Amino acid sequence: MNIAAFIGSSMLFVLFVIVVLFVLINMSSRLALIILLAIPLVFIFVVPDISIAFLSIQQMSLVNGLVPVNNFHILLMIWSTLIGVILYTEFLTWYLGKGMRLKKNADGSMKNGVSAKLDKSVYDAIGNVKNILSNKK
Repeated sequence: MNIAAFIGSSMLFVLFVIVVLFVLINMSSRLALIILLAIPLVFIFVVPDISIAFLSIQQMSLVNGLVPVNNFHILLMIWSTLIGVILYTEFLTWYLGKGMRLKKNADGSMKNGVSAKLDKSVYDAIGNVKNILSNKK
């Protein structure tokens, strides 16, 4: 393993993750997903020889050399992790937004029914926990 290739690859992957997380936090999760997929694909189409050479660099070997770990495997691991984070934030945003819409009717009155009672009991339980935690301080 070449130490310069390891350091250079690590720096590129860390920069890639920082850019995607910055876009995810400050701009949009959909834009972060597009950037997550577009940056490697653009590099592969623009400079295919350099990109393929970079992705095929072997970083380590596992099981006494039987399982090589290349940059491509590291990129797939980063992709899967960041896609999971992005999908989780999308789902959480959708769920929290849906809960706020279900809380009240259009005229401002509280909803009636099973889901309204469940929502009220969940909000009451959260309020009770907050009160207990604030009283302990």
